Amino acid sequence: MSEGTMHPRSRTVRPGRIVVGILVAALLVLAGFWAGRVTMQPPAVATDLPDAEVLVDVTEQTLGRQLNLNVTVSQPRRVLAANALTGVVTSVSDTGEVAVGDELYRVAGVPVRAVQGATPFHRALGLRDRGEDVRQLQQALVALGLLPAADGTYGASTERAVKTWQKQLGIAQSGRVALGELVAVPHLPSALSLDADVIGPGVVLAGGEKVVHGNVGEPTFVLRLSQQQARLVPESATVTISYQSHEWQAVVAGTENDDVGDTLFHLRAPDGGPVCGVDCGSVSTGGEIFVRSRVQVVPPTSGPAVPVAAITTHPDGTASVLVVDAAGTRTARPVTVLGSQDGVAVVDGVAEGERVQVLAAGNAARGAGAVDPAPPASSPEPTPER
Repeated sequence: MSEGTMHPRSRTVRPGRIVVGILVAALLVLAGFWAGRVTMQPPAVATDLPDAEVLVDVTEQTLGRQLNLNVTVSQPRRVLAANALTGVVTSVSDTGEVAVGDELYRVAGVPVRAVQGATPFHRALGLRDRGEDVRQLQQALVALGLLPAADGTYGASTERAVKTWQKQLGIAQSGRVALGELVAVPHLPSALSLDADVIGPGVVLAGGEKVVHGNVGEPTFVLRLSQQQARLVPESATVTISYQSHEWQAVVAGTENDDVGDTLFHLRAPDGGPVCGVDCGSVSTGGEIFVRSRVQVVPPTSGPAVPVAAITTHPDGTASVLVVDAAGTRTARPVTVLGSQDGVAVVDGVAEGERVQVLAAGNAARGAGAVDPAPPASSPEPTPER
């Protein structure tokens, strides 16, 4: 070989590098094997079942679930009457539910009273006057027990009744009714209010002030719930509403979602009418008020109760429990589940005082709902698999 010939540079493989490569490959194989074991291993099953069989007495219970929620009551209001008296306000009554003949306020000692009627009082009333306003006055006197009947004519009997009423009120017994002493209200009893910005003790009235306000139309009852709350309330739920001394039953007449995502449950009476029925006149809203309600989301069910863990559901849909007598004999008893709540079920098929067995952890492999109705007394030895 001549000096001018060039030879390629030979590469020498070091033994240390070979060892490192083998170790890395082995680690990768071991990591893959470990990952496969973890991935393929069945998940652990948590159970709250007792380690030993538990016997439970059957007891009589009532199951059911209620939610305490607020119901929004809305009703528009309007001016029912303007003041027609002049002078200083000497007293103002506490308004609320007003009945026929109730006093609203006094001007210079003269009481203004509520009378049921649709015709506004527009004149002073006395002997020989006739008309619907006279009839409304007479009907109020009849309701107060001061007049036997109303005929629309202001006669001597009406005059005597008015004097008796004036005597009871402690005012002059003129037998006449001045303009402004009576306020016509479409329905009584009804929730009325006085405008506190206009009338009060010591305020001087000149006449024409819009002071008496009342309800218009029937109140609406709405249960407004968030999406999470709405999921707890079925449309078949019944609602008990409490307001002052009243208690009304309601059902869900329809639902809708508002623009903020809340669900509105519109409530009506079971017969389809207004929730408040004949008491709607007593509802004082002034816009919106909130009243308490109890929403029955799980209907009440009464009867023999057992733990849910004691019930076995079979593939055909039937259910049974293991009844244990005084001698310790276990018998599968068919039952019908009438209702359940919080781990307890009311069933038909067992009696109060009997004892049932709750599935033990040792039987968990067969699972609640897979206990044989009639377990065999003995089982053959298992044949080893090849």
